[in-house]
Amino acid sequence: MRVHSLRHTYASIAIKAGADVKTLQAQLGHATAAMTLDVYAALWPENLGTVADAVNTAIEMSLNSR
Repeated sequence: MRVHSLRHTYASIAIKAGADVKTLQAQLGHATAAMTLDVYAALWPENLGTVADAVNTAIEMSLNSR
C-alpha cells in the first residue's frame, strides 16, 4: 500500500463521516474546497439524497419558526 492510498482512504472516510470540507481541504493541502470535492465527493453519490433531505428539513424548520 502506498502513502497516497492511505491519504485517499482517509479523505474518503472523512467525507462519508460528514467532515467539514474546508477543514478537510486544509488537512489535505488542497488549494480549494472545490478541488477536495471534485476528487473525493463523487465516491459517495448516495449522499446527494441525504444532503437534499437535510436542506429540506432546515427550510421547513426555518419556515415553522416564523
